[in-house]
Amino acid sequence: MDEKKKYLTGEIIRFIITGVIATLVDFLVSYLVASFLPDSIGVWKEVIYTAAGFIVSLVINYFLSAYWVYKNVDKSVDKKSFKNIALFVGLSCVGLALGIGIMIGFKAIDTHALHSNFEDWLKFIVDNKNYSFSAKSFWWAILFFGFKTLVVLAWNYLSRKFFIFKSPKEENN
Repeated sequence: MDEKKKYLTGEIIRFIITGVIATLVDFLVSYLVASFLPDSIGVWKEVIYTAAGFIVSLVINYFLSAYWVYKNVDKSVDKKSFKNIALFVGLSCVGLALGIGIMIGFKAIDTHALHSNFEDWLKFIVDNKNYSFSAKSFWWAILFFGFKTLVVLAWNYLSRKFFIFKSPKEENN
């Protein structure tokens, strides 16, 4: 049993490292895209920038998950099969929907209560005449993105562990 706990701990650590890498990519891509999108497109701004970060980080996440994170996978599972890749993408899309919903909720909180315009903390790169770096917006972006990431991280780990990268069944002696 100690070997199983040791392996599970290593798997969770590898999953977290992968998550940190994918999260950094997601965060940077999301807010770079957000800085180029006009506010006039409404809720589509959150959908587009969240989806853009998701797509880039999904590719990185898949390869790290399939080849590094989940090492103790049942031999009957073909990590590279179309079915499992499609399942990985499908389960990740549920995570994307969760993430978009959370970001839309945070945008509503920001618009009606905080007034920090957290999505545009990087806009000064695109338009430095009309925007400057806002520490307040940056920290709200970090907080909101961090919360969204934790919720989606829990979903991703559990759904992948139970539906794709299943551990081999223990033999009964």
